[in-house]
Amino acid sequence: MNQREEIQISVAFDWQEDFKEFLKTKGITASSIKDYQQDLKHFAAWFVKVNGEAFEPSLITGVDLRSYRSQALDDHVAPATFNRRRASLRRLCAWAMASGFLTYDPTQGIDPIAQAELPARWLTGQEYHRLMRQVELMINGARSDHARWQAIRDQAIVVLMLHAGLREGEVCQLDWADVAISERKGKVTIHRGKGEKRREIPLNREVRMAIQLWRRTMNNETGAMFTGKGGERIGAKLVQNRVRALRVAAGLDDQVTPHALRHTFAKRLLDGGAPLTVVSKLLGHSRLETTARYVQPGWEDFEKAVERL
Repeated sequence: MNQREEIQISVAFDWQEDFKEFLKTKGITASSIKDYQQDLKHFAAWFVKVNGEAFEPSLITGVDLRSYRSQALDDHVAPATFNRRRASLRRLCAWAMASGFLTYDPTQGIDPIAQAELPARWLTGQEYHRLMRQVELMINGARSDHARWQAIRDQAIVVLMLHAGLREGEVCQLDWADVAISERKGKVTIHRGKGEKRREIPLNREVRMAIQLWRRTMNNETGAMFTGKGGERIGAKLVQNRVRALRVAAGLDDQVTPHALRHTFAKRLLDGGAPLTVVSKLLGHSRLETTARYVQPGWEDFEKAVERL
């Protein structure tokens, strides 16, 4: 992008504050607002390059958006990426109409790019073994008090996703009061899961042992269950980073994410014979169709089928 284009885009985003306020009134989070801005900056750069004029919301036309979609297809942009940008543009156009910049919705008739639904990603038996082995190696190989503290915390986080199916955000919001553990049983209560749903999940021996070790390490049973080195409650970014560090150390691919750990919990339950209704309740799903994804063949099943040819 040349200097002239950079100036044009900068000027074009003078209206950003009003749009940000509009998004806030819709309950959009600060991190999501940043995502919207990045998507719109991408479109603005494309607009300047194609039309040779500064981008303004009032100048968006259906012709522009159809060309933008066509360019995405030509450039082999991932469907999920284009569809997210399309959603951002739909928000922008809704604001522009409400603000009087547009008299009609130019996004009408601009279809999303279809994508094949991929199977849910879960860990294979070998991947599970390698990840859990790496978790334990991090504890045993710690060379400082802080490294051991972090490794024990990470173990508790990982097993809560792998053996209790918690989402990364649910892990972050846990307080010590949400966990009840005795010698032979335990449970964790999620007070505000997705859709504000409350649920209780039994904790198996693996999770109970990891939490008890973390409890002894923390020497604290009040407030946030998981904290950073400064004592503040952890966020989703930290969970993602720690899972990334563990998967890299274990030599696993980049599809081993916090959500893949939750998927693994569901898949292992179903493979063990648990009814779909039970798994659905444990995961906090509103619809059985959502849980049914885990009884579909996964990538490992596809690979085995092709190898048998």
